[in-house]
Amino acid sequence: MFLLASPAGAVVNTEDTRVKQPVAGFSGQFSLAISGQSGNTDKSTSSVGGRLQWHQAPVTDFIVFNHDSGKTGGVRDTNKSFLHARHIHELTPPWAWEAFSQAEENEFTRLSFRGLLGGGVRREAFRSDDDRLVLTAGLGGFYSREELEPRTGATDAGVDTLMRGNFYFVVKYQLNETVRLASTTYYQPATSDYRDFRALEQASLSVSLTRRLDLKISLDVAHDNRPPQLIEKTDTTYRTGIEYQF
Repeated sequence: MFLLASPAGAVVNTEDTRVKQPVAGFSGQFSLAISGQSGNTDKSTSSVGGRLQWHQAPVTDFIVFNHDSGKTGGVRDTNKSFLHARHIHELTPPWAWEAFSQAEENEFTRLSFRGLLGGGVRREAFRSDDDRLVLTAGLGGFYSREELEPRTGATDAGVDTLMRGNFYFVVKYQLNETVRLASTTYYQPATSDYRDFRALEQASLSVSLTRRLDLKISLDVAHDNRPPQLIEKTDTTYRTGIEYQF
């Protein structure tokens, strides 16, 4: 499926935006975005991503993936990839435990590789009687290994390993039969120094065009309180695109 969009990079939200409980069996979603300009401005960007999920109560397993690339004036200025796998096992409702792993890279934040391995517990804090509003909270931690690329003027290249806490809060709201709102907020402090933290807010608005096709507008704000040298603390990503559900 092809679409015209205006992505400024992409941060993948591992939380499904669907409000209702997942359907049994295999399901997923796929998106492909392409945009460009020519003439006075020569720019092209592309993004491919998706989510593959298997649900059979009390277990849900899923994989989320994404790759972004782009050039301006023939010079590459976007190149990043993301892969996340998670296992969720429901305990006595509303509790569940989860385990996850993740790998990512981003050439333009000097990140040649980041690997995570962690887990924790999650709780559905609230679900309205009509299933239109769902609040979920999670807490846990993960082990992180990061490899930074060298850059002129920076002295922090190399490998860094540490433990981080992982706290998140999810809001999903079904405004009507076709419109859904979702917000996920993460807070990830280093266990060795709480002043070394990362925070991420991911918000989205989805409008059903057909039974399987959605128009989706998203906004992601990522903050690293101690980023690599020569890298900004805050990144903002926005996107308008289309998702195909299957």
